[in-house]
Amino acid sequence: MGKLSSTVIMLVSALLATGALSARSYAADLAEAAQAAAKEAAEKAAMGMFPLKPYAGAKGFVSYAPAGDFYSPGTGRTNFIDYNIGWNAAAFGGVTAGDFVKLQLDTGYISNNVSSLSGVTDGSGSVAAAYVLAGVVLSAPLSPLTKKVIPFAGISIGPAFPVIGEITGQIDGSPFTIKGNQGVVGALLARGGVTIAINAKLGATLEYGFFQTADFSLSTTDNISSSGRASTDMTAHLFGLGFEYHF
Repeated sequence: MGKLSSTVIMLVSALLATGALSARSYAADLAEAAQAAAKEAAEKAAMGMFPLKPYAGAKGFVSYAPAGDFYSPGTGRTNFIDYNIGWNAAAFGGVTAGDFVKLQLDTGYISNNVSSLSGVTDGSGSVAAAYVLAGVVLSAPLSPLTKKVIPFAGISIGPAFPVIGEITGQIDGSPFTIKGNQGVVGALLARGGVTIAINAKLGATLEYGFFQTADFSLSTTDNISSSGRASTDMTAHLFGLGFEYHF
């Protein structure tokens, strides 16, 4: 009986000791988390309600442009230009405003070569644009605990600067040319994707973007447009990746 009592007492003592260690470990984790939260709150309080923290990065994309509209006074609007797969390169920077909002400036260049022209032989050329766009990006981590996978979506607007490589071809053996005739036009970029945190400051981004300009004017030979005037726009679906660094 005495041995059994001693054994029971030893087991109870061991369980109590294990529980005490677990409680101390849990309390230490809570204290560490509370200390980190207090530090973050103090930093935010020192910087104001919406602390502004700078970031910057670069991206590269594959550009898919659907059939391009072409408008001329005599024939109206038609799907005239077919494009090859093109490319887009961009740099960006901005500030985070609070936990979920980014104010971002993008500058880049997008280009697609002409694959063919509807009803035309030997169609060639390129349509490209440089741009500077400002906008808002909203983002939030999938898990507040890990903050490793961060979906985002946003929209930006600003000026684009069309660069038309001379478009040429032949209609019934008669050559023609189309040239750019407008220096600046409005543009929009809508985006969505995910940032994967590599460490506390660096992240890799996977992104889809939709780029659209307003119509911009062209000058043509009279066998394309009797008035010598026409217009088109630039539409592109962008698929790419990049890197983002927070200072």
